[in-house]
Amino acid sequence: MQNEIEISKYGQTFILSASRCLFWKEQEILIISDAHFSKETHFRKNGIAIPAGIMQHDLIQLSGLIEKFNPKKIIFLGDMFHSEINEGLNAFIQWRKLHPQLNLQLIVGNHDILPDAWYTFAAIECVPEYLVIDNLIFSHDKLSIIPEQKINFYGHLHPAIRLQGNAKQSLRLPCFLFGLNEVILPAFGRFTGAKTIRPDKSTIVYAIGDREIFAVQ
Repeated sequence: MQNEIEISKYGQTFILSASRCLFWKEQEILIISDAHFSKETHFRKNGIAIPAGIMQHDLIQLSGLIEKFNPKKIIFLGDMFHSEINEGLNAFIQWRKLHPQLNLQLIVGNHDILPDAWYTFAAIECVPEYLVIDNLIFSHDKLSIIPEQKINFYGHLHPAIRLQGNAKQSLRLPCFLFGLNEVILPAFGRFTGAKTIRPDKSTIVYAIGDREIFAVQ
């Protein structure tokens, strides 16, 4: 069982983690999509009984990834937070105090609707639309036009793939998808839905099981 896969693609080297994130080795950047921090608190605030502790689990996992990879920067590909200000954000501020020097960049997603002053307080640099580094373009959703020789990394879809067994049983797992000029990241947050993707033959899929990651095609 392996919880990481290192691949060379698009002239770069990436480590894909079963923790649903990607580490770009050359740039020492950790890339995360769709964390949806404070989503559980948002639901409880609106009268829906959701167990506590999901966000705390995700933040502990994120701290472990920082310790492991020692990134210079973390890029969040949108939907870092789920909705308006709620008490769940206090947990994030406490977590941020543990990593005060770490550079956090957020490419603003459709759920990132907190006031600008809050992001400033949390020392998060917000980037509208997309961010370009070398030959990679990072965005929340897929760009309508991907420039030639560029690769678009994005999230938003919370992709999953359905695997079929010999006895007609099936299993749906979150996944990374690597296409000719695009990469779709799985949702980092555990309290998220998923969209089943049917990739074409040119797409390489890495499925994420219970603490393991493996190539599907």
